[in-house]
Amino acid sequence: MNFLFLALPRGLFIILPAVLLLAACTGMVQKNSAWTAPGPYDVLKNDRLVVNDPVQDRDVHMRISWPTKTEENGAFPVVVFSHGAFCYPQQYERITDFWVSHGYIVISPDHLDSPNGPKMKPLDIPKMLVSRSRDMSFILDSLDVIEVRIPELEGQIDGARVAVAGHSFGGMIAMLKIGLKMENQVDGVPVDLKDNRFTAAVIMSGVGQMKPMKGLPQVPTMSADAFSGLKTALIASGGTLDQGNVGTGEIFPWEWRMSPYRLAPAGDKYEVVVENADHYLGGLICRDNKGGEDDPVAEEVVRSAQTAFLDAYIKKDQAALGWLRTTNFGVMSDGRATLEYK
Repeated sequence: MNFLFLALPRGLFIILPAVLLLAACTGMVQKNSAWTAPGPYDVLKNDRLVVNDPVQDRDVHMRISWPTKTEENGAFPVVVFSHGAFCYPQQYERITDFWVSHGYIVISPDHLDSPNGPKMKPLDIPKMLVSRSRDMSFILDSLDVIEVRIPELEGQIDGARVAVAGHSFGGMIAMLKIGLKMENQVDGVPVDLKDNRFTAAVIMSGVGQMKPMKGLPQVPTMSADAFSGLKTALIASGGTLDQGNVGTGEIFPWEWRMSPYRLAPAGDKYEVVVENADHYLGGLICRDNKGGEDDPVAEEVVRSAQTAFLDAYIKKDQAALGWLRTTNFGVMSDGRATLEYK
């Protein structure tokens, strides 16, 4: 073991193992890294873009946030974000604006169940899953239209570098787009909702194995080996107070929410767990009137890990990959957070 000599007053010295001092320094570097602070770009927004989807015969309202442009910029990668059930997309700004500040264009559709849109009709409920999935691919189909409608984005959208992201029900939608296996409830025929244009996924408080929806045979259900289809790079996050509840009366332990990582095949998969974090990070995401006290520590850990993941797998930044895999997230979070990968 190496040792360091530290000077004390009056010419005294003590000897410390070098590893202790190095560990302390590493913690300082991790806490103040490029991925824990907002990025170099200001955030610009357009909340009013509407594009008609003829397949669904409905107008899809989109919230688009993008980084300020400088002469050195090339085109920015895209993250398509799916909000939680009955949640406002803008309630995720503390996460999504952070990504934008690091050089991403984030597009968030108002799904059928968004409170920003018309009140849902009972006939809309069976459509939610397939409609949400369609919204995500429709946005990629519409990138050229978006660029025309928002002149500031001319030449700024890189449609070849695209990630999908989502929270809660939106996390399930993100998994659908990268290969979560689904099937018809009636005859077991596979239902393919994957979109190969999405090359990485960010899943916040996702879902585990679910049973078929009773009384709604037209809604696709998870296959028995649903998670074996998740072969794309992903990062899943959740907290130990984040129990699962899908409206059937059954309550799942928080580990159920980590299924996107734990049940997926190994290879470029990451899991962030924050002790005593809840589904809403206390009210910082999805709904500000749910959850416990605001949890900025969980927010910092989650968005920092997500941004490093995006940089590693969308921008192919090897420094980001190294930081993601070697950072002690316990140091960042007063011992609350852990990150694993496989």
